[in-house]
Amino acid sequence: MNPLVPVNDRAYLERYVAAGGEEFYVGFHDPAWHERFGDEADLNRMTGFQRQANPYCFEDVLSIVDEVRELGKRVYVTFNASAYSQERLDFLFGYFERLHAAGATGAIVSVPEAVEPAADSGLEVVASTMCGVYNADIARFYRDLGCGRVIVPRDVGLSEIEAMAEAVPDVELEVFLMRNGCVFADGFCLGRHFQGRNALCWDVRHADREFYTVGRGSGLSRAARENNEAYGRFHLTACGLCAVYRLERAGVSAAKIVGRSDDPACVLRDIEAVVRNVEIANGCADEQEFLARMSVPPERARDCGDSLSCYYPEVRFPRTARREHLVRAG
Repeated sequence: MNPLVPVNDRAYLERYVAAGGEEFYVGFHDPAWHERFGDEADLNRMTGFQRQANPYCFEDVLSIVDEVRELGKRVYVTFNASAYSQERLDFLFGYFERLHAAGATGAIVSVPEAVEPAADSGLEVVASTMCGVYNADIARFYRDLGCGRVIVPRDVGLSEIEAMAEAVPDVELEVFLMRNGCVFADGFCLGRHFQGRNALCWDVRHADREFYTVGRGSGLSRAARENNEAYGRFHLTACGLCAVYRLERAGVSAAKIVGRSDDPACVLRDIEAVVRNVEIANGCADEQEFLARMSVPPERARDCGDSLSCYYPEVRFPRTARREHLVRAG
């Protein structure tokens, strides 16, 4: 299971590789796109964060592709906006052709209509989490369109991932493992990200509000505040390291470290943690041995006792896993 790493700071590329980064993904900004379609038209899911999440222009990305290829690694470019008009899809084809010529591994796309043009350009095609690949039938649908890999949504449990891997062995699975948890399912989210204002979900959670109480006590107020604080932890420090053993055994191809706008030093530590635990998992006879031997980064240890920062709480908290997933799904 390869760590899949965001190119959020080109200066860190060699350090990411030295730490064990095998695959990379990157988005970009392009003035030509905005001149043609306006600022309301997303090029990828993080377009609204502008250069905070997409610091590189398209020409820079072509150069980054060449650099990653020289390092002997794979690189994917994101085209995962919520939707594209036909005119915008036609415009994407020019990007696809130039990326293939530059040596990019593939494109991450968010709509079925983008799969064929990306594949026709010679790129490997990955179905984004925006595609909502929740089961084997949906995975087969995107496979038949031309996708060799699908990104499993954040809210899919381990048993579902294992079942999908067994049912569709000819499709690579990429799963979320570190950073930037979200209670909302990307494929069903109509919110947009905006720099300085962030997504609608951020605005709702951080808007001024009054916490009402029930009866004599302040239980509801306290619970509401604790829930808000807990979600903040999940969003910033989501972790799936406990699931590494089962994900490895299921044959998952890539472990996604989220963070196109995050501190590269933190991303570097996450790469090291993933690599370290994959190595431990491959030397263990069973899951219990792995859980006893696994390495928890010190900065994440505080959050490991209550499952509130878990991508896969069912590993350590099997009785409450279903409830936790339902709470996170809202």
